[in-house]
Amino acid sequence: MVGTRKFNEEEILSIVINVFRDKGYTATTMLDLAKETGVQRGSLYNAYKNKNTLFLKAFDYYTQQFLEIIEKDLAHPDAKIAFTQLFANSVNRLMADEQKRGCFSTRTIMESIRQCPDIQQCLSVFLDGLQEKIHERLMKAHDEGEFLGEPLRYARYLVALTRGVAVIEQAYSDKEHMADIYNTAIAQMPFRK
Repeated sequence: MVGTRKFNEEEILSIVINVFRDKGYTATTMLDLAKETGVQRGSLYNAYKNKNTLFLKAFDYYTQQFLEIIEKDLAHPDAKIAFTQLFANSVNRLMADEQKRGCFSTRTIMESIRQCPDIQQCLSVFLDGLQEKIHERLMKAHDEGEFLGEPLRYARYLVALTRGVAVIEQAYSDKEHMADIYNTAIAQMPFRK
């Protein structure tokens, strides 16, 4: 059948994410993506039309996976523990990258946001999704009397903090440094004692 994909899309998108993370959006070519995925360049063009479309599909997949992880990190019934767990896991994920490529979303923001409105939109969806997960958890904590602050304001603050720490990781690659930033943030947040 003409046009039928003969590859596992999730596996391909995972590889594509790593190629873009390693090389950056601008430096990555369809030839690079074909070589790394093992899918012929023509088949990639047939399935995705161009590099930009493939990037957007991969970033959407990344966003879905990332938000599922965030939701699990925030699942603890005690809000303060949930956010402590979220930040500890964030540091561990960044430090687990032996190649020190950094956060995919942050790297994309730094490199590409002004070059492509589609990427800017994609990143906005990613950041809005992260803010929504954090906001939902803070609202629950607020409704239960665990959190005394304004949930939306703190959700925005925490999204900015997580992106900043991803940049700090690139500069220092120091787990204790990142953990200290998050621990300070938790200590300053208005959780009921």
